[in-house]
Amino acid sequence: MDDQRIDLRDSVPGHGQRPGPRPPGAGPGLEGRGPGHGLTARLTDGPERRPWLTLALAILGITVLRLAASAVSAAELSVDEAQYWSWAQHPAWGYFSKPPMIAWLIGLSQAVCGAGEACVRAPSALAWAVTAAATAAVAGTLYGRRAAVWAGLAALLAPGAVYSARIISTDAPLLAFWALALLAWVRLRAGGHPAWGGLLALAFGAGLLSKYAMLYFVGGLLVAAWADPASRAALRRPPVWIGLIVGALCLAPNLAWQAGHGLATLRHTADNVGGGGATPGLADGLAFLAAQAVLAGPVVFAAACAVLWRAARGSRIDGNDRMLLAFSAPIILLVTGVAFITRAHANWAATALVAVFVLGAAVLARRGARGWMAGGLAFGLLLQIALPLADANADRLSVGGRAVFEPVLGWRAFAETAGRQAERAGAAVIVAESRRDAAALLYYGRDRKTGVAVWPSPGARPEDHFQMERPLTTAAARRGPVLAVSGCPGRDRFADWERVDDLGELTAASGPGRSRRWRLYRLEGPPAAISRPPPCDPRR
Repeated sequence: MDDQRIDLRDSVPGHGQRPGPRPPGAGPGLEGRGPGHGLTARLTDGPERRPWLTLALAILGITVLRLAASAVSAAELSVDEAQYWSWAQHPAWGYFSKPPMIAWLIGLSQAVCGAGEACVRAPSALAWAVTAAATAAVAGTLYGRRAAVWAGLAALLAPGAVYSARIISTDAPLLAFWALALLAWVRLRAGGHPAWGGLLALAFGAGLLSKYAMLYFVGGLLVAAWADPASRAALRRPPVWIGLIVGALCLAPNLAWQAGHGLATLRHTADNVGGGGATPGLADGLAFLAAQAVLAGPVVFAAACAVLWRAARGSRIDGNDRMLLAFSAPIILLVTGVAFITRAHANWAATALVAVFVLGAAVLARRGARGWMAGGLAFGLLLQIALPLADANADRLSVGGRAVFEPVLGWRAFAETAGRQAERAGAAVIVAESRRDAAALLYYGRDRKTGVAVWPSPGARPEDHFQMERPLTTAAARRGPVLAVSGCPGRDRFADWERVDDLGELTAASGPGRSRRWRLYRLEGPPAAISRPPPCDPRR
């Protein structure tokens, strides 16, 4: 079925026109369907009568709620979050495990509101607002206003969005730029102005600088061109391929950084994918698929899967539906295959979510499935209320005797205590044994003058960013005493130093009934070549 072009004014907030022609595949009489009855009707009639106003208010309200909830959260920064903050203090075109966008966004946020946890995490909540708005615009272009508002709300309240907006990670900006690139593509595919090629270039380039998974977008275009005549014709338009080329050039400085740092990020990415070795198993693949349903929202995901099932059976599929399948199904199926063979994290197929939001919402709107839509959104809203409440009580929450938030508690107390001990010992530098300890010392000790270093990598290549940028050197150790933060007792681990003083144990509470322990040593007289201490003896 040939594509119908829907005027941009029908797909941007605030325009009061009557709906234009129904897009391909829309159910008969959908726009003229009268109001329903009961709770479901009340939940859905408002958005359908004033769709863009409803969506704009929802995005604004949920985003403000997320920012406010972050400000009262008791959850401290995780090791990755604290590491990203440390990157932001030294702007560059690349870092050990990720491209630079995450650090740039944190740096921008820090310049506006400071270095507190809420400010570090703020870019994620804002990125999800962009994702929801762009997702709605994509749906409005393809399917009309009703599908647009439900797709935008589906993206805003997806369980994955609710969780991701609480933390700072590379996925939030990646999906925002992916959604903007997809919007530019569907507008160009619908015959839009060549200026949309500029948005495509900007979004594609920024997406690549957020996470290399943005490259899936090119694969989606190729599959769409194979499956959909309208996409095949649009791919020949100069704004499309010029936009892709310009966007790809944005990655050039990062690749230059890679060349000067031993291809650190590319090596890390390869190790991350294959590091677990081959462990074939049915359970891992099925668990990955279940995780995708949870991240997208089970209702929207099931509706999108229904279209894939019909396509697999050879049924006639609308061109818009085929195009969206091209930007979702191959990614999910590819990573699911990886999960069956080795291991795959749930977020590895995150870029497929945008198309799933649009396609799933369009199918539900097409079938008039108001109850299912309202139920899926209600589930997301419930999570949006529950998770911030849990965050606010992170230091008191336990389930079955287990401290739920243990990974993100105790780091402030650890860093502050270690910093005071370093000052008392006259140490100019604290040396950590792990990436998590170094990240916590850097972030929660950011107001202290004591330096932070890590033990050099035992191998030829660094294993993390801190080993690459902050290895303890003999020159630094000779400037004064060093405070070693050890994961276990045993002064004999530092036998190659001239003087070793045991300063006792450091304990930090990490949740109800839980704590972490370290041993502190004051070191003087470094060896000629500093090396990492032997591993801890588990018998101690």
